[in-house]
Amino acid sequence: MKTLLRALIILSSLSMLAACAPDTREQGSEVVTTYEPAQPDVMDEDGYKVVRGSTRVQDMSVNFDQATKGMTLKGKIEFLPVRAKAVQSVELDLAGILDPYGFIALKTYKAKTQDNQDLKVAAKATCLSVDGGCRSSFIDIYVYYQGIVYHHQVESLQDDVSPVNEEPIPGEEGLQGDEESEIEGGHDEVEGEPGRYVGDIADDIEKILEVKKPEAPKSEETPKTEEPKKEEPKKEEPKQDAPKKDEPKKDPPKADPPKKEDPKKDPPKKEEPPKREEPKKDPPKTGQPRVPETAPAVNKVSQAIGPVNAGRLQNAANMLTYEQAHAPTGYEIIRPKRKTHFATNELAYIIVKMGLLTKKEIPGYELAVGDLSREAGGKLGSHKSHQNGLDADVAFFFNNKSFQGYFASAVAVNKPHANWMLEPQWKLFKEVVGTQLIDRIFIHGALKQALCSHAIANGELTKGDNSSLAAQTLRRLIPEKDHHNHFHLRVKCSKAQVRCRQMAEPVNTTGCF
Repeated sequence: MKTLLRALIILSSLSMLAACAPDTREQGSEVVTTYEPAQPDVMDEDGYKVVRGSTRVQDMSVNFDQATKGMTLKGKIEFLPVRAKAVQSVELDLAGILDPYGFIALKTYKAKTQDNQDLKVAAKATCLSVDGGCRSSFIDIYVYYQGIVYHHQVESLQDDVSPVNEEPIPGEEGLQGDEESEIEGGHDEVEGEPGRYVGDIADDIEKILEVKKPEAPKSEETPKTEEPKKEEPKKEEPKQDAPKKDEPKKDPPKADPPKKEDPKKDPPKKEEPPKREEPKKDPPKTGQPRVPETAPAVNKVSQAIGPVNAGRLQNAANMLTYEQAHAPTGYEIIRPKRKTHFATNELAYIIVKMGLLTKKEIPGYELAVGDLSREAGGKLGSHKSHQNGLDADVAFFFNNKSFQGYFASAVAVNKPHANWMLEPQWKLFKEVVGTQLIDRIFIHGALKQALCSHAIANGELTKGDNSSLAAQTLRRLIPEKDHHNHFHLRVKCSKAQVRCRQMAEPVNTTGCF
């Protein structure tokens, strides 16, 4: 009888669903894995052991309800434990509510693997939608099993996450062929596969997965350092005995304490108002439902959102304003009317650093800086990238003043131009790569080859060297034929850029041998 009743309920519910004709939002949308290493990759994330490349998802869908601001994540995740040979499978049924910062903590009450061993599962959705909703997002999925965290990231892009910039760029109208190339620079600078979105993985593990990092070795060292601190007050005790012998000298001031007690009674009266004021300040904080402890203050820093070729920019740094306020900066925005001089804080730092090095190495010289990004990011002319504040087109160094102030070609008949300043250029590239903020620098192949020869001749680079500053600099110099009249610099996403999608790292070889 129970079986028949269940069958009738299922049939009736199916008929209701068919009659309602649910939209794609109600059904949920499929997700796509953002990044899959070829081999399992075990990383240390601020004390946590995190594994990527040892997971896969099946039949997974995400559903965001715009009305309730709720999200569900359903499907299956499989992972191969580090200390086992059998694949473990976990059914996911996670849910959460959008917070004011654009994040959703997705949790479940219990989860078990096929072999019935307990484990922890949780996820965090980071919203990408322009309207502040979460129909488009990426989701970090965490599985904690036998002391190791297995990380898998997926994305669901139901909305266009890039702003549509249909307004023409001033100075671009009517340009054709080489003229456009001279203004815009090369258009093939996206080279490389997109990697995963960045974020503070350790923070997610601690606050969303609720797993504490092991700190046993640290706790053993701390008491040893604390022991001498305990001995110090013991030496101070005899110093306190000395004034006890001078007690008769303290008799006269015995009449003073009552005078001191009066003000002591006043302070509590004065302390009461601030105590009453504090709760008055608390309500606005509690009005943001329990978020301050778990969410970064993303609204206070620049935000590169999405990848370089399909992203946008928030809270951008204005490099023209900085140049005008701090002149001489050593750099010059050469086409300010285009209004393409906006950057993330990280790119702004690199531009300022290049300007300072220019002033030091070539006094009186101004480094010509072209397109960065629009103030809100998005499509920028014929560029494939420059959409989220991570890219900059910059002129080469020339010892001929007539070549300065615009994008002059540093290549002549597939060889470096005689006026190109190789040594200062090499110093600049090493300086910025040494910050560990640089992802790639696109230059013409003839120029890279000249820098390779220069590094080898100076003894900075030897065959098989992939770790020195010279080797890492040359690794990130990507040869591209259209970059003969400028170099294209791209910074990495940082942890502060919590919605930024980082490109996969370039191959760890110099390309010089």
